[in-house]
Amino acid sequence: MATIDKERILQFRGQDLCDNDGSKLGSIEEIYLDTETGEPEWALVHTGLFGRKQTFVPIRDATEGDGALRVPFDKAQVKDAPTVDPDGRLTQSEEADLYRYFGMTYAAVESGAGSGEQRDGAMKRYEAGERPDA
Repeated sequence: MATIDKERILQFRGQDLCDNDGSKLGSIEEIYLDTETGEPEWALVHTGLFGRKQTFVPIRDATEGDGALRVPFDKAQVKDAPTVDPDGRLTQSEEADLYRYFGMTYAAVESGAGSGEQRDGAMKRYEAGERPDA
């Protein structure tokens, strides 16, 4: 499976996020980029009744199908994900907890931090109009 180009993933902001079967999980509010690599790692998605809940969903293994961004998680798993305050940054601790919940391997090295290195945020929200490679 081919990796989706970063510029293409950023275009999904405001679009639907779907599970592997194509069922809508919610609407993508923001794309969060790794602060060290600049690569897209998380989608902040409006889920739940009337889209009132905001959930972080990893997009590292996302694919594109039928014009939608798809992730390898089902609706129940996304619905029950831990709540993290979407304040513009994910800390390494929050990111590690979310990766564990979604059954994915997390290593500080993957997020650009070395052993024992502390950073304020592992992920930063991508703002519209902002150059993602800056």
